[in-house]
Formats: sequence, structure tokens, C-alpha cells
Amino acid sequence: MAVSVPNVDMPERAHDPAHRFRDYATLVEQIFTRGPQTVADQIGNHVPGGTDPSSPPGHLRWLLLSRAHLLARSHDRAEVACVLYDLLAPRTPVFAWLTGVERALPPVRLTARGPEGVPEDPRLVRVLTGHRAPVRSIAWSPDGEQLATVGAYDSCVQIWRTRDWSRQERLDITGASLDEAVWSPDGHRLAVLGRSDRFPDLGEHEPDDVHGRQGRVEHVHMVLVYATATWKEIAATPTAPRWGTGDRPSLAWSPDSRTLAIGEDIGVRLWAMEAPEQPAWLGPVPDVRKILDLDWHPDGTLTALVQREQHLSGKRPTVPASMLVTWPEPNTAPHFRSWHEGLPGRPYAGLRRHPDGARACLFAGRGPDLCEPDGSGMLWQRSRFGHLGPQTRAVEWSPDGHRLAELRSRHQGWADIVLWGTERGREPSVSARIDCAPEETTALAWSPGADLLATGGVSGVRLWRPETGKPHHGSFDMRVTTPVWSPDGAHVAVLSPGLGEWFVVDARDPAEPEPFGPECPFPRRDPEKEKELVETARQEGEDHDPYTGVYGRHAPDAVSPGQELYALAGDGDPIRVFDLRGGGSRLLGKEGPGGRWMLLRFTPQADRLVSLHQRTLTRQDGGEREEELVLTLWDVATGRPSARERLWRDRTSETERVEHPRALAVGRTHLAWCGGEGTVALHDSATLKPVSRTRTTGAATGLVFSPDEDALAVVGDGGVRVVDLVEVGDRAR
Repeated sequence: MAVSVPNVDMPERAHDPAHRFRDYATLVEQIFTRGPQTVADQIGNHVPGGTDPSSPPGHLRWLLLSRAHLLARSHDRAEVACVLYDLLAPRTPVFAWLTGVERALPPVRLTARGPEGVPEDPRLVRVLTGHRAPVRSIAWSPDGEQLATVGAYDSCVQIWRTRDWSRQERLDITGASLDEAVWSPDGHRLAVLGRSDRFPDLGEHEPDDVHGRQGRVEHVHMVLVYATATWKEIAATPTAPRWGTGDRPSLAWSPDSRTLAIGEDIGVRLWAMEAPEQPAWLGPVPDVRKILDLDWHPDGTLTALVQREQHLSGKRPTVPASMLVTWPEPNTAPHFRSWHEGLPGRPYAGLRRHPDGARACLFAGRGPDLCEPDGSGMLWQRSRFGHLGPQTRAVEWSPDGHRLAELRSRHQGWADIVLWGTERGREPSVSARIDCAPEETTALAWSPGADLLATGGVSGVRLWRPETGKPHHGSFDMRVTTPVWSPDGAHVAVLSPGLGEWFVVDARDPAEPEPFGPECPFPRRDPEKEKELVETARQEGEDHDPYTGVYGRHAPDAVSPGQELYALAGDGDPIRVFDLRGGGSRLLGKEGPGGRWMLLRFTPQADRLVSLHQRTLTRQDGGEREEELVLTLWDVATGRPSARERLWRDRTSETERVEHPRALAVGRTHLAWCGGEGTVALHDSATLKPVSRTRTTGAATGLVFSPDEDALAVVGDGGVRVVDLVEVGDRAR
């Protein structure tokens, strides 16, 4: 849906550099075609006050930089217009500075009520949105002039120039799943760790082992080394076979940048880049099961965090424990010393040695601990045990060693950064805390100048100033599911799976959740009764036997609003509709979709069924593969499709966002779906044609229409949002 651009060409505006940013339709067009970050940089360079966050153009610039993930790679101009409207509406000075806002909005739009679902923090400098998949690793070049970011599943490493945050290089590694990138200390090489068919795994899965739990497959990773002057691959090696799916090798460069240490299962392999002969392995160390992490200090000391077997008395089974192993001169002497006082029975996941080399930080899910590898005991331990509370994902020392940054995941998706003061001789204390976005955030890195912290997650890379501050905290900092409207449409109840409690919000302003208890406060369909009806229907007649084998445990299904019909679908097979009251069943369509069913939903009258399936296509020229998502509207009585709409194609496109709908809601006049990247889309329920869409921060995993179908309750990582369906002439709520 296009956004019309007013034909205004007044002579006095031709000399106004701010005009092309103040006119809303022109601003939307620029964001859609050039990207929010480019537009933000232009505002800072050409508009008076564009770099002052307290001025309207300066605040607009900061919004474009800090919310770039919501505006980048949008579906169309109308989506940009709707998302930008929601960002600007609570900010009166910026909203008043712009012109022609209402005229530039689409005829039907989705607009969210209440404040944003993410804390507003001026310490957030910008968001880098170049990846099409979660960012798993971040690495600054030693001189601080470049930043390498690793996409987990888009098979690429991107190199950014830190002076203007433009993309300098993109390293595409076809068919790979990547883990991390590590710069050499001299900055001349970049090592990349991942997996691909270039170095295949060893062993085979059992044919009937769908979960990979039988047999013994040993996974082989690859290490690729690139010359940073040309960004050409100069070396590649497979890692030793490793059993287990949750672990990966670890990497560390030597101080002279000539040798790469690779932590394997039973020892450390030293890979010399230019030597005619390879050094000997460091190991084996007694009782070692695997190497968990490596740290090669500038003084030449190589330290490994290893998982060992702790042998217990009385013929009790062994349990994993942690131990530090240090090689003072790894290139010349294989002799090592070990230190494990205070660690048995409390396994750690990572190791970071202090810049002075005298201290080390060991961390696991429960938090960081400090020790002296050359001393006699622990220096400081967090008094947090078990799996309750925030879970530590990463820690990093600041380059000057004065602070320790801890990245924590809390409340099922929300994350925060805790900055610890670590002066020698004093117990560490919290100096600052920064709330991150409601998404899984796992990567953390300090800039060499210690003026920025980078975090990586689903939306991209966020750059933070590591300062004290008072951000605006969002009231919902937990993932919620199962939205239920009150009969009058005034409130919404949601369930917190982590707490096992229901919360209620005022639909007019869903920012403040009120705890209610273990039971839903509003009427809803009884899931246990539906389960009984479904099981009874499937066990009646001859339909039961074939469908037991065809449909797996996670096949999508749907129950009609009146609980009279039940629909079931499986991979490559037609949809079957069961009559829950009269018995029997019938097929919709005679052939399968040629893909994978994802979602099924009945219309309120139960006379039609909406399905969503994913299928893979093959191009005729070159045999490249495309994937598409298809919405289909089925007539339940005739079993024939009456409408069909394709949502997206070409998964490899760098400019198009890959959306995987996670929930579908069907009303009398519209249907809506929400996606893992926060997308909320609206379609006409009779033709399936798209009407409007918007985006929210955090994955959206469920949605439901209000009783009057004028609004949607959307739930996910960011809590609950109420999204209005606004048409031209309506007064925004």
C-alpha cells in the first residue's frame, strides 16, 4: 500500500534543509528507500539542531538510530508510516515539528496504545540492522576502527566502519551456521568459527532416530582465517570431532598473532599460520572431558577453562567440575599448572582474564566469580545459586580493567547489562545497569577505548554508552501468552508461563499489569474439554489409524469457536476436518500443499477455515531455491479453496525481511497474524488481501481480536500490546 506524497513545492521551502525531513510523507519515503540510519545521519549533518537530542530534529534522529530495527527492511511505505507514527505520537515536540502526518498515513492503519514495550534509554547510541538473523558474536578490531558482527543463520560476517557505522565488507560463507569471529592482536587476521558441509560430521544417525539421541554422531566445526587487508580467505581447518550438540570449540590468538589456539575435547591444538611444522598439542590434562574456554594473555600465558571429571567416593557416579589450566610458555614448553580450589561441583561456562593477568573472572548461569589462578583461593563469589533469577550469558572486562560488564538474561527474554566496579582490594559493586530490548541477547563486547558497549541479539547490534543513568523502565518485563479479553473489551488477561500467574491490564493503557492469580479472570474456552473432544473425535471410525501415523506430535490444529469442528493438518497431507458432535470427518482438498502446514484457524461462523503453509520452490534457471508462505481460505462445506495470498518469497533477499508468522486470528471482516520479529499484519478475511501492518519490539507470539474486533491484543517477549484498527475519519484512541 503506497503512501501518497503531497505535491508541495513552495519557493521558500526549497532553501529550507529541514523541509525534506519535516514533511511526513517525504520522511517516510526516504526511510523506506534509504534506510533509517542513513536518514538519521543526514539529519545530523544538514538540519540545525540535528545532533542535539533535546531538539525536535535531534530527538527524531535519535529515534531513527535507536529504533532502526523497527524501520529497516520494511514491507512497504505504509508499514514505515504506521511504525513511525507509533514512535512519534507520545513525543509531542517531535510530532508537532513534523507536517502532514495525518494526510500521509494509509486509509487503514494499525496503531499501538500506550507506551513502547522497550525502555527508553538515552545511553542507547544506535542499532545496526544489517543482519537477517540473530547476531551471535561481536568483535572490535584492536584499533577500534572496525566492528565484526556474526549472523547465526544468515551465513555472513559483516564488517562495520566505526567512524560512520557504514558497512565496509560482507563475508558470505555459503551454507554455514556461524558461532564467533576473533581478531588477531595485530588486526591483520580474522578467525571465524562455524559449521558447514565443507567439513562434514562423522558418523551416521539411526534411520528411526528423529531426535538424534541414538547412535554417535561427532560434530566437526570449521575455522576460517581471513586477511583483513583484502578480506580473502587465507587458511581453513576442521576441528577435531566433538560429541554433543550444545558445545563448540573455543578460539584464542597468540599475542604475536602467528598462532591460533583451538580448544578441543581433550586438549588445546596450536595452529601456526605460517610455520612449516605445527606445534604439539597442549595436553592431555588428567580427567579432562573438554575445553570450555580459552584466554591467551598479552604476557604470553595461555589459560584454559576445562570441564573435568570429579570422582566421588563410595562408587558414586562422577559429576562435571571446572578447573583452570595454565601454560606459562605454550609455544616452547608444554608444562602446565592447574588450579581448581573452590570449583569442584560448580561448573563454569566461560573465562575472562583481567588485563593485569593476576585475576580471572569465571562465570556460569548464576553469575560471575573472581579468582587468582596463581593464588590460593577465590577472591569473590556471587551468592546466587540454581536456575532462579537472571542468568549470566557473557562477561567482559573493560580494556582498562576498572569495570566488568555482565550480560544477563532475565524474565524469559528480557536482558540487562550490569557494570561492576572492580578496583583492586575492594569487593566488586554495581556501578550501573542498562535494560536491553525484550529479546534474547547473548553477545557482549567493549570497544578498545571503553567508551562503548556492543550487545548482539535478534534485532541486530546495539551500541551503548557505559554510563550511569535512569532509564524509563517498561512495566512488563516478562514474556506472556494466552491473551483473553474481558466481555466488555475494557481489560485483557495474559498468562506468564514463567510465574504461572495471570495478569490483567487496562486495554486503554496496557502498561501497568495487575497480578490476578493462577486462574484466568475472564470466560474462555476450557482447554481440557477441547482436548477430550479432540481425542474422542480422532478415535472414532476408520480415520483414526492412518492419521495417527501421518500427523506428528507438533501438527497444527484448530477447534471452531462453537467447539463443533476440529481441523488437523500434517506435512504434505490434506487438511482433515472432524465433526466433534456428529462424528466422522472429511478432507479439504484432495492433494497436499507441497509444503509444511504451520497454522489453522476457523472463522467465527465455522463455515470457513484459514490455513498457512510454507513451501519450497526451485527456480528453473540455476536451480536456486525459494521459499514462500501461503494463506488459503477454505470453504468447509465444499472442501475447496476460495482465496489465496502469498506473504513473501525469496528467502535469500538482503532487502526483504523473512517473516515467520507464529499466531493467526480470524474475525468477521479481518484476519491478523503476528511474527517473530514483532510484525503485526492485517488482511481482509474474504479476499486475504493485505490491509495494513506494523511492528513492535520483541517477538510477538500470540494475538486475539477484541469483542468488537476494533483492536487486537498482541503478546510476546515485550508483554502485552493493544493495537487499534484505525480507518480514515476515525479518532485515534
